[in-house]
Amino acid sequence: MGTGKHGGFGNTLGATYRDRVGGPVKETPKDLDMALSPVHYASVVAGKYNIHLRGSGRKTEIVFNPSLPIGVYGRTRAANPYVIEIGPAALMSEVELANTIAHELNHARSFIRGGRAPEPRAYRSGNALADYIRGRR
Repeated sequence: MGTGKHGGFGNTLGATYRDRVGGPVKETPKDLDMALSPVHYASVVAGKYNIHLRGSGRKTEIVFNPSLPIGVYGRTRAANPYVIEIGPAALMSEVELANTIAHELNHARSFIRGGRAPEPRAYRSGNALADYIRGRR
């Protein structure tokens, strides 16, 4: 996910105009397919918020890992940065899921570039999207 004019930030299906401070994005109603498949739900949320799951020309895959401990929303490993794992905690709400995807995608792109994946940058990425969804940006 990028920012600015070319990154598509603020260009979601729930937005009527850019930088609409104070107007939260309406949550997507969960259908049966989304309730039964966390990966499908994650792909719907990623599409809604224009989160581009790409890095170095390859698509990044989201997988559901039910064994991630409580409090661990997601995980991306340097050994395979093209896989983002989400856990049950990330599915608490659409905001948490979008935040987790953006956070882990930041890690994935850092690993793909061959660098370290610092937490502060990843938190800024996820929290910026969460603030946007809540209407604070």
